[in-house]
Amino acid sequence: MHDIIYTKDYFLNECEGYKTFLSSKGLKLSKRLLKIYYKIIDLKPQRVLDFGCGRGELALNLGLNWIESWGVDISDDAILISQEIKNYWIKTNPDLKLEFIKIDGKKLPFNDNFFDIVVLSDVIEHISKKDIYEILTELKRVLKSKGYILIHTSPNKIFLNFGLKLYWILGLINGYKLPFDMKSKLPKGLSNSYHINEQTSFSIKRYLKKSGFKDIKIEFWKNPHYVYYFLKDDRYIKKLNLIHKFIPIKHIFYADIFAIAKKL
Repeated sequence: MHDIIYTKDYFLNECEGYKTFLSSKGLKLSKRLLKIYYKIIDLKPQRVLDFGCGRGELALNLGLNWIESWGVDISDDAILISQEIKNYWIKTNPDLKLEFIKIDGKKLPFNDNFFDIVVLSDVIEHISKKDIYEILTELKRVLKSKGYILIHTSPNKIFLNFGLKLYWILGLINGYKLPFDMKSKLPKGLSNSYHINEQTSFSIKRYLKKSGFKDIKIEFWKNPHYVYYFLKDDRYIKKLNLIHKFIPIKHIFYADIFAIAKKL
C-alpha cells in the first residue's frame, strides 16, 4: 500500500462520495457507504474497526450511533481529514467514542480479540497481492471469536473486462460511439495507479478462506455510476436490463462486490 498518492486532493476530489461528504461534513453517507453502514448496524456490534477509513465518515456515523469506532489508515491526509470531522461533531456529541490512528498498513495497535466487526470498504483493490494475506491475518487477530469481517470492493474485475464491452456493443448498435477501452476513460481515482489489485467474487472468497475465515457470503450490488458515466441515457440502461434478463450472470452486470465472513 502506498500512502503518497492518497492525498487530500484524492479524498476530496476523486474518492467516491466526496460531494456528499463535503456538503454534510461527513454526516451523510454515499449510497455505497450507507448500504455498508446498515449491514454493520444489523449485526449490532459494540466495537468496530474501519480499516482504510479514508475521510472517516463511516466510522463517524457508527460512533454517532453509540458504537465504539476506530478508523485506521496509512495516509496522513486521511487521518487529518478524519480528525477534523471528529473535532467538528464532538462539539455537539461530547460522548462520541471515535478514534482515528495512522498505521503502517500491516500491524495494528490493538489487542487480540478486540473488535466485533472489521470493515474494508473499497480498500482491498488498493492492496497488493503479496500484502493481502498478511493484512487479513492481522485483522483476524484483532477480531473477536465469531466476529465478522465485511469487505466491499468496486469495480468487479469481471464486470470491467466483459460487462463494459456489452455497453460498448450496445452503444455501437445504437450509433453511440463509446471508447473500446472504456476502463482507460474512467475517472483518475479508478485508474491502475490506485486500483492495483481489482477483485472478483472468486478471488475475495479465496483470500478469506485461505486466511481462515468461515461462513463466507457474497453479494453483488449494482453501481449505476459506471453505466451513466458512459451512456448517460435511460434508454440504454433499460436495454441493458433486458439483456440481463436473458443473461442472468451477475459477475458481468454488477460492478460492486460485498462479502461477509466470520472468524470461528
